[in-house]
Amino acid sequence: MKKIGCFLAALILSGCANEADENHRSEISSLNEPAIEEKRVSFIGTGDNLIHNVIFEEAQLEEGMFDFKPMFENVADEIEVADLAFINQETLIGGDDFGFSGYPAFNTPSNMADDLNELGFDLVNGASNHSLDKGRQGVVNTLEIWNKQKNMVFTGVFDSQEERDAIPIIEREGVNFSFLAYTYGTNGIEPDVTYRLNYFDEALIIQDIERAKKVSDFVIVSAHWGDEHMLEPNEFQKKYAQLFADLEVDAVIGTHPHVIQPVEWVEGKNGNQTLVVYSLGNFLSAMSTGTENNMLGGMISFDFVLTEEEKTIENVKWDATVMHYTGKKNDAEDSRKDFRIYQLDEYTKELGSQHSLNSFQGNQLSKESLQRTTETVIDAKFLK
Repeated sequence: MKKIGCFLAALILSGCANEADENHRSEISSLNEPAIEEKRVSFIGTGDNLIHNVIFEEAQLEEGMFDFKPMFENVADEIEVADLAFINQETLIGGDDFGFSGYPAFNTPSNMADDLNELGFDLVNGASNHSLDKGRQGVVNTLEIWNKQKNMVFTGVFDSQEERDAIPIIEREGVNFSFLAYTYGTNGIEPDVTYRLNYFDEALIIQDIERAKKVSDFVIVSAHWGDEHMLEPNEFQKKYAQLFADLEVDAVIGTHPHVIQPVEWVEGKNGNQTLVVYSLGNFLSAMSTGTENNMLGGMISFDFVLTEEEKTIENVKWDATVMHYTGKKNDAEDSRKDFRIYQLDEYTKELGSQHSLNSFQGNQLSKESLQRTTETVIDAKFLK
């Protein structure tokens, strides 16, 4: 496991908190701190952890016990070494008593939370269109499951107004980070109370970010938005990206479209630059009806840098990933599909030939085509 150092998962209640280029900079408002030397915190963000039934079936060790870690092993080192690691838990972990299910109403085994912790993830988005798949009790259960995890911040759904109004904080190397999460919707399922989940709402977002800036050095927003399978952001995404920039959010990490979308610096009204990652695509998934674009994801990495005079985000890099699984569905001797995430740089022609989209569905997936899509969508200055 990564060394946690001084970790703070503090919830600052509203009553307590009433206020690549590689060198985009924004002025620090008023931190009221003594002179400090440079503090540097590394970050990595990953996309949609989308757990279809075939994934948890393959991860099952015995009744009620699952091990998902082998599916992440090819990218585990990158996750572990980062000071902060983010993942979008697309599917609800709503309690094992519900039983486990895939699309359309997901319920992922609770062992997933343990495994993500052990892999070294620190920040987990819980605000997705599947957050209410099991209603109120599913939210209550998922909060209980995540609250048992040490040294992690999970946010986006809540069990009280007090919890919703709190600002989640995590600390690394003496630097404080606020972590906020919002979703565009919940597949038509209405929450039982208004505080149950964070939807995109301009007034709410302004309120949250203004308070977050008063209690942290950097503000990170998880944005669950966009049109599925579209390689470009829509007007809703652009509107809220500009709002986040105008509010001087430092980094916006986008999820949900199940394909990659661009990375860009968005200038705020005060001249600051906000890093916006519109979509990281799928990370772990089994979209059997998907195209090769659904198999292509990305890990975004960068450094948060804090000095006496300014704060910056530097060394922004995109590392393309491939969701690999084989076409052994009808093989009587071995029905396992070998779900694995690979870095695109390490994905071989032989692996590509075994991918389900080629060997079972007859599509044409190749490392070269995935590279072309990456280079088309992601600005060259961010590519490793």
